[in-house]
Amino acid sequence: MKNLVFAVSLLAATLCVPTAAHADRLAYPSADAASFLIDYPASWTMTPAEEEGDYVELAGKDGAMLFFRTIEGSEEALLAAIQDSKDYLAQDYSNVVLSKAKDVEQHGLKGFLATGTGTNEDGDDVNFLMAWFPLPDGTIGELWYAAFADDAKGAKEAAAILNSFRAP
Repeated sequence: MKNLVFAVSLLAATLCVPTAAHADRLAYPSADAASFLIDYPASWTMTPAEEEGDYVELAGKDGAMLFFRTIEGSEEALLAAIQDSKDYLAQDYSNVVLSKAKDVEQHGLKGFLATGTGTNEDGDDVNFLMAWFPLPDGTIGELWYAAFADDAKGAKEAAAILNSFRAP
């Protein structure tokens, strides 16, 4: 229950935290043809996607992770991405509890998200957030957050990064 409260608190923080000054900006899939933009602090490590449709990874110092990508803007692609997400959680975590999807709006983009908790293979409690936003270019932006349940600093930084997600 404590982890679920934390996940809901992260959701609230994601939607309410003002964007702070950030050192770096990510334009996905490229600066010339961006589907979405993210601002992130220089203290986070970015691993670029190898090709369009792959996840870009942002990693905080203490293990908080964010993943971003776009998928085809069809209902079939969205349903497949949601199922893939559920399958991934079921395969890599135990005790997974997911919230019902909730409609959200961020910087004029309407989408939905779900939060949750689980336990990794080392026995650590982990908080999750998954979100999908239809984008003006016809694709769907997919966002993932995962962090140890006791990583309050990483959760706060991740909330600011997630709050910066927007269309160009």
